[in-house]
Amino acid sequence: MKVAVIGAGVGGLAAVKTCLEGGLSPECFEKKDGLGGVWNYLPTPVEGQPSVIWSTVTNLSKESYCYSDFPCPDNFPNFLHHTKVIEYLKLYADEFGLERCIRYRTEVTEISQTENFETTGQWTVKIKDIDTGLETLKVFDAVLVCNGNHSKPLTPHFERSGEFEGRQMHSHAYRSTRGFEGQRVVVVGLANTAGEIAVELSHVCSQVYVSTRNGTWMMTRTIDGGLPFSYVLVRRCYTALPHFVTRRILALKINSIFDHSLYGVKPRHWPDQQQAFACDGLHQLLASGRIVVKPGVRDLTKTGVAFEDGTVEENIDVIIYATGYYMDTSFVKHPSYEIRDGNEADLYKFVFAPDVKPHTMAIIGNIKPTNAAMPIIELQCRWAVEVFKRRKSLPSEDQMKKAICKRRQDMRTRYVNSPRNTTLVEYIDYMDELAEEIDCKPNWIGLLVSDPRLALSLFFGQCIPSQYRLCGPGAWPKARETILTNKSRIVKAFQIHQKQPPDHDRSPLSWFLIAGLALLTAYLVYCKF
Repeated sequence: MKVAVIGAGVGGLAAVKTCLEGGLSPECFEKKDGLGGVWNYLPTPVEGQPSVIWSTVTNLSKESYCYSDFPCPDNFPNFLHHTKVIEYLKLYADEFGLERCIRYRTEVTEISQTENFETTGQWTVKIKDIDTGLETLKVFDAVLVCNGNHSKPLTPHFERSGEFEGRQMHSHAYRSTRGFEGQRVVVVGLANTAGEIAVELSHVCSQVYVSTRNGTWMMTRTIDGGLPFSYVLVRRCYTALPHFVTRRILALKINSIFDHSLYGVKPRHWPDQQQAFACDGLHQLLASGRIVVKPGVRDLTKTGVAFEDGTVEENIDVIIYATGYYMDTSFVKHPSYEIRDGNEADLYKFVFAPDVKPHTMAIIGNIKPTNAAMPIIELQCRWAVEVFKRRKSLPSEDQMKKAICKRRQDMRTRYVNSPRNTTLVEYIDYMDELAEEIDCKPNWIGLLVSDPRLALSLFFGQCIPSQYRLCGPGAWPKARETILTNKSRIVKAFQIHQKQPPDHDRSPLSWFLIAGLALLTAYLVYCKF
């Protein structure tokens, strides 16, 4: 079975590996001259080719941001600069022989159904050699679209946008502080990229303003004495608690970093109603006045920005719109795969179009998870390949459409009503949902008797990707060991350069709090089951 894979980023590499493991023949097409997708840094912006900025570091620790059967090396730091992410992805590609399946500098310009699609499920893929301009057609039995959700910048428009005499740009075009020295800059938006750019510019600009309509909850990469926040908070024991309990625990944790009300950035929503935002040092720069938070933009003037509270900041040199992206599926010539305004698409579990049969195309990565995207994307690929091979089937078209409507209604009730939240998924809940489709969901309750140590680690420890390699297709023999040594790898990464690493233990109070949480969670789980 020949499978076309679009993109050689995080999703494309997982797709190629999963296809090879399943006995399929993947051929991957990538616009850039190397793997990595958005992590493959481009010093000069190129339309349709997203790139991190030079200073980008992962917001999540390497224990979260990795593939389920290929943990990051022990000698890597807990948080990875983009050059380290590329190094990790190259190690992954080398380990599983993926690059032999990738064609670089090749763009997919169109995908359409073959004339006999209803019986064969085949797709015609038009590809273009970027260097020569030569276009060719190829036929594939299935397609995995893995071009990522950072390909189409979303830029707001204001009534007087054309009158502004300064420079306007999307964060897609930002690379470094060079050229911004001494300038007054407004960054529109306050999520990961906006915070990263604002912090960086504050060291060279005369003044930086950040505009946010609703405020935001700001995490730092580490909490609780310096541990990665994903290690502390991404645990099954929290998902077993009612939402009104977990959201208050999360709010207390975040407010322990700094009081959001005091700094004027506290939003009206709870932390679990929007994607997490992590940025180190931002609140200190708010305290020093190097960065000033402003409300939403009402309009522009010739030389400034007018805000919704009636204030105007004049003599603005640059406006940077850090307002997000859409996933671009315009090259797929079928209306069922259209990504509409608001980033919505009628896809079952964000992957399959219900009315396109047979189900031989999967959209990979059009999600915004509350934790790491990499293991979710990998699990989407594993599910898609099982469907392609017809080892797993999908519900009826009517059932899938009803499920899409129900999810959309639930999301509008649970999350902030915003285009950036139309693909928001709870990390553990959505991973478990996908895992159930291919029978690889970890059964911690069933392990309480046969392997109690592992069961307790699954429930009370960090939910790392390897939990989804304990069973099912693609089970990994080292999954158990990887789960049980999670904490030791985090500690080792912090102490790489120490000859005699000191003992790392929790205070008696921490153990008391963990024990209390364990008892409460066990009681709630008992009541639930």
